[in-house]
Amino acid sequence: MAADFIQNFSASYSPLHRHLVGHKQQQQTQSLIQEVTSDSFLHTVMDSQRDVLLLYYSAWCGFCSVLNHVFLQLARLFQGNGALTVARVNVGRNDLPWEFMVDHLPSVLFFPRHRKQMSVKFPENTPMTVPNLLRFILQHTGHAPWEESGHGVEPKSLLEAELRALQREVFSLHQARERLSQQLAVLWRENRRLALHTHTLETQNAELQEQSGRLETLYREKTRQLTDTVHRLQELADASEELLKENTLHKVLLNILRERDGRDADTRDTDGKEEEGQDTDKREGKCEAS
Repeated sequence: MAADFIQNFSASYSPLHRHLVGHKQQQQTQSLIQEVTSDSFLHTVMDSQRDVLLLYYSAWCGFCSVLNHVFLQLARLFQGNGALTVARVNVGRNDLPWEFMVDHLPSVLFFPRHRKQMSVKFPENTPMTVPNLLRFILQHTGHAPWEESGHGVEPKSLLEAELRALQREVFSLHQARERLSQQLAVLWRENRRLALHTHTLETQNAELQEQSGRLETLYREKTRQLTDTVHRLQELADASEELLKENTLHKVLLNILRERDGRDADTRDTDGKEEEGQDTDKREGKCEAS
């Protein structure tokens, strides 16, 4: 039962058809690179009378955007050629039959005319440059692409165009290297300045930490001295208070002694006067007796 279901599902006469979601193709404009959609893919790529070089790309693929100028230069070389079509398809917006899908982006496939089933993928380990793409096309096409060119392009002119493209790329690389060298020099100077500034900051930080340690030690010493001084002052205040109390007590005792001494002196004076009076009376009595 399961085998019958699988056979019916996979058979060419199965009524089930995959629905391909694709971006609607706008009105075709004159462009060096033909934009392919889900609807126009089979009509364009599987055209048996033309070789097709197809670029698989997506809007979110950064490497794909870098290849735009390479494919534009390549398309200019074959401009007006009726035997070769340079095309591209945005697989992020257009579904394709599974047999035409690729496993990563960007990818380039070459579909030779009259032999569409023998499509070839551009080597992944080869840089996508104009000369490499030209060699890839010449290697897998079954005819000379310039034979059917509307402008009568010959191999010599193609080689000259390839040489000019290489010279432009070399010049661009030299300019890019000069810019990169200048940027690296600026970055090196900035890095050197930052390194010196970092060293200065580290030295200042070490000095500040050392000074902070000295200040902390001095603070602890001053705190200890201040604590000892406070203790001594407290002891002096306590001793002064005790002396004040003793002094007050001494004053009270001295006043008491002074008062007592005064009373004793008055008593002695009174007794002396009484004794003198008695002596006088005795002398007077003796005189009268005589």
